[in-house]
Amino acid sequence: MRKAEQLLSDTGDAELRVLARHIAAVASVERGRVRQARRHARLGLAAANRAGKPERAAQLRLTLAWIELERGATGESWAHLVAAEPLLPAADRARAACLRGLLHCQGGQHREARAELTRSLRSLPADDDRRWMANALLGRGLANLYTNRLTAAEADLAAAEEVFASDGRTARAAACRHNRGCVAFRAGDLPRALRLFEEAVAAGLDVKSNPEALVDRAEALAAAGLIGEARATMEQAADRLVACGRAGQLAETRLALAGCALRAGDVVAAAEAAGSARQLFRVQRRPAWAALATAIGWQAKLRGGQCSRYALGAARRAAAACEEFGWIGPAAELRLTAGRCAAQAGMRTLSRKLLALCVPLRDEVAAPPQHRALGWLAAALLADHDGDPDRVFEACRGGLQAVDGQAAGMAAFELRVHALGLAGELGDTAIGAALRIGDPRLVLRWTERSRCSALHRRVLQPSADPRLNSALVRLRAAVLEAQGSRDPKRALGTIAELEEQVRHRAMLVGGRTSGLRVPGGVDDVIAELGDSVLLSLFARGDRMFAISIVDGDVRLHVLGPVANAEAHTARLRHLLARQAMGVARHAVPIFETGVRRAAEELQAQLLAPVLPALERGRSLVVIPTGCLHVLPWAALPACRGRSVTVSPSLRCWLRGASDARSADGVGAPVWVAGPGLDHAEREVQGLHAVAGGRLLVGADAISKRVLSTVDGAGVVHIAAHGRFRDDQPLLSCLDLADGPLYAYDLDRLHRGPTTVVLSACDVGRSAVSRGDQLSGLATTFLGRGTATVIASVVPVPDERTASVMVSLHQALREGRPAAAALAGAQAEHGEAGFVCLGYGGDR
Repeated sequence: MRKAEQLLSDTGDAELRVLARHIAAVASVERGRVRQARRHARLGLAAANRAGKPERAAQLRLTLAWIELERGATGESWAHLVAAEPLLPAADRARAACLRGLLHCQGGQHREARAELTRSLRSLPADDDRRWMANALLGRGLANLYTNRLTAAEADLAAAEEVFASDGRTARAAACRHNRGCVAFRAGDLPRALRLFEEAVAAGLDVKSNPEALVDRAEALAAAGLIGEARATMEQAADRLVACGRAGQLAETRLALAGCALRAGDVVAAAEAAGSARQLFRVQRRPAWAALATAIGWQAKLRGGQCSRYALGAARRAAAACEEFGWIGPAAELRLTAGRCAAQAGMRTLSRKLLALCVPLRDEVAAPPQHRALGWLAAALLADHDGDPDRVFEACRGGLQAVDGQAAGMAAFELRVHALGLAGELGDTAIGAALRIGDPRLVLRWTERSRCSALHRRVLQPSADPRLNSALVRLRAAVLEAQGSRDPKRALGTIAELEEQVRHRAMLVGGRTSGLRVPGGVDDVIAELGDSVLLSLFARGDRMFAISIVDGDVRLHVLGPVANAEAHTARLRHLLARQAMGVARHAVPIFETGVRRAAEELQAQLLAPVLPALERGRSLVVIPTGCLHVLPWAALPACRGRSVTVSPSLRCWLRGASDARSADGVGAPVWVAGPGLDHAEREVQGLHAVAGGRLLVGADAISKRVLSTVDGAGVVHIAAHGRFRDDQPLLSCLDLADGPLYAYDLDRLHRGPTTVVLSACDVGRSAVSRGDQLSGLATTFLGRGTATVIASVVPVPDERTASVMVSLHQALREGRPAAAALAGAQAEHGEAGFVCLGYGGDR
């Protein structure tokens, strides 16, 4: 650019001035300044025409065609290309063929693009035209991507990256690496996609000049479940596209926002954004993208309740157009939604036709796992229409294997939770078929297959990412600094920024996971239960169901409306939380009456199937569902003083039994006290004085030391302030001397302690997503191999907590199982807020 500016200021030679304008136009494109590039190219074209230089004018038109392509103005780009081609020198004709291929690609004519770019690559001189050769490889890679030829796409993009990098064009090489991330995303490898996006920025991709890269990253974040962050990134990208003169590419951003809104359940916003994107694509003459926008728009409308015959017909046509242009996944999703809507509207023939079109995806070996899972789900729904339960179960097994296979390569827990969301839909379909058969054992098997799948895989090696560790250290320091800050708003902004960095780095962690190798049959459960009673709860539609096992007898029960259980659980938790904060003396009887009534209502609905056995003194193992994961079970009359173990799933419970028995000895207990809690140090010092072991208090209770000490320990007791985060459950934490210890920190343990007691408010809670997937501090311990976690699910007064803990550990030292020890301690001191999570039995 400096050379071009020098020529423009120094020379009066007309041809040199034309050349200078051309140089300036190309340099401006490389810098992402498209408006400036267009101005230089147009001035150069006018100067070439005045000087009577037709070949130079044609070359400038070729550059203008490239610039208009960058702007998203494909019509103008074609016009310049057509005008340029007859006058181009022979050396530039292969470049024109390359640009023609890129225009075909932009317009969604990917087969034509592949053919044109292949011809161009054969004609381009490898040594003299490496820039255009790399552009042709890049374009063909994108054409292969959009036609789902993912292996070929990866090869072309990697070759283009190598050429750009060897020529010192680092920004273009980084863009190729970013596009390889898009290939990984299309293949369903979300961790690799996120890592490649990150590497591209580190390698020199300037997202300010290339805001569309932000849109790709945001789509990956939305797929990972980070909807809020994804939306904010897309809006940022839209602003930057306008600022750098690329408003023509706003359509992709609008479309991405539509998909993001659809994932968030905001069907009105999704339909509006998709409609806006469709209009822009049509103006730009990009039929492939317009077809995708139309499909997403109809997906939103169908989910919003527009299920008329006209709407279903339009959705069917939109899915066909979408598939024709290579958008296989969105076409299958739309057909699946339309097929369900048609079935609900009584149009069974149409429903069958739509679902049947999705089924072939299950057998596509090269298809991403999520596409194969959609095919299996469609097959299961078809079999359900036919009343063929064996086919339903076979299809659901195939779908769950596809989803589980995708999660195998996801070391980041947060990614696994969202990747396994489809397991809930597959499981729900199988549970419906099992319920119609009425076999309790069959129902129990399928409820177990569909829940808590992310916890059923364990990372083989914990994260050792130094950048994640650094982000956590800086976040802790920022939280401590904010406590004495004179500018709270700025301090909170810093904390929010660092929290985002931690989440981002955690999702980039590589590695593989292994499934839990424990017996999981009904007979194995019965054998492990012994004299205890099992109650496995699940919801289907608006009804609550349960499977009970008492003395080996497996039974199915209908427990009434889900809304009833949800309302009484919310009321009970609210009243207990208010009591913990303290209420006026005259209001105490009112609160006690409210707690008693809510607890009695829940007991009548949930425990009726096993109440006679509980009254005979049996222990209870309960597998909750939905909001019941945060129910303080000890508040129910039949559970007071009763051994109650709450586990995310039966597989987790059986694994906890195995982990407890395979622990290497008991080991010395570990006692930890965090700052700012009146009773914490006194509590752990008293317990340490009786039981011995390692004591970490004051300045010794820092995150690094605590993590290294508790790794693989026997019994660990942590008394500290705790916070549960509904919005970001893996940022739930315990306060230590150097700041919060987060669930992200615990994910770095090689092996969780055998038994963990968290003497802190509310940290036993978990966020519950589709398929009863759980995320939180306590469940992170369970995921790292801890057999039993004792923690509160409601606020508990500090003064009662210390007394409960003394009694609890006394009972543990006497050899009582954890669940029984907790039950006795809470009954002795009139407490009900703690639950025993995981296994809760003997070693």
